[in-house]
Amino acid sequence: MDIYQIRYFLGIVETGGFTKAAERLMVSQPSLSAGIKKLEQELGVTLFERGGRRAVLTPAGQFFFKKAQMILIEYQSVLKELKGFQTRPILRLGLLRTIRIGSFAKLIGEFRQQYPNVVIELLDGNQLELHQRLEEGEVDLLMAELDGTESPENSLVLFRQRVSLAVANSHSFAQRKSIRLCELNGQPYIDRIHCRLQPKTKQICESFGINRQIVYRAESDDWVISLVAAGLGVTIMSEWHNLPGITFVPISDWTFERAIGLVWRVRSERELINCFCSFATSHDWN
Repeated sequence: MDIYQIRYFLGIVETGGFTKAAERLMVSQPSLSAGIKKLEQELGVTLFERGGRRAVLTPAGQFFFKKAQMILIEYQSVLKELKGFQTRPILRLGLLRTIRIGSFAKLIGEFRQQYPNVVIELLDGNQLELHQRLEEGEVDLLMAELDGTESPENSLVLFRQRVSLAVANSHSFAQRKSIRLCELNGQPYIDRIHCRLQPKTKQICESFGINRQIVYRAESDDWVISLVAAGLGVTIMSEWHNLPGITFVPISDWTFERAIGLVWRVRSERELINCFCSFATSHDWN
C-alpha cells in the first residue's frame, strides 16, 4: 500500500467520482483507476460499487475510509516531525563513566531548557574508549578527565576534585577530620575498575604495605557510591558534593586531585560546541 493510493481513495470519496478526483489530484483517470484497483487487490476487498455515476462505497470501503483518513493524518504528522530533524542541531556527547550521571543530567536538563531545539546524544565509556570515539568522529565533545597534556585550543577545565576516602555516614571514620593510608589495612574495600585512579591507588597502597580487603568491584561511580552508602565497604575516589549517606574523609599522607573538563577535536564545527562549553562553564557543579 502506497500513500498515493490513500490519496486517490480519499480524493474519490471527497469528490464523489473518479473523474472529479482525477482533476483535483491532477492525474489521468486511467492512472487513478489503476491505483484504486491495485489498492483493492492488496486489501483483498472491493472499495467502490461499480456501474453507477457516483462513486459509492461498499461496506468494506466505508470501514476503510476512516482508517485511510487516520493513515494520511499520521503520515503528514510524521513528515512534519521529520522536517524538524533537518533543522535541529545534534550534539553528540561522550561521558566518562567515573563522572556521576546525576551531576551531568542536571547540566543537560538545564541546557535543554535554554536550547530546546538541540538534540543531545549521550555515549559513555572509559578514558581510552572516549578519546578513540572522538578521533573517529563518533562524538563531538567529551566530558572526561584531563591530565594536563591537552591543548587550550581543544580543551577546557570545568572543575577539580580532591581524592579522598568515601565511607558510609555510619562508619567510624565518618567522624574523623582525616585518616592515614595505613588505617585502610584490612578494611572492606570497593575497587573501582576501569578507572584511571585505580592503578595509582593500588600502587600507593602497595608502597605503604596496605592489604586492601576487596569485597566488591564496580565500574560505574554510581554503583560504587550506592555500595559505599549501604555500608558494604570504603573506597578511594574523587569527592562529590551532597551525596546522601556518604562522607568524604581527607587522606593526610596522600594528596591528589583530578581535573574534569571538556575535550573536542581541533577541526570540529565550533558553534554548537562553543555554546555548550560556555553553558557548562557557568554551571554550578556543587
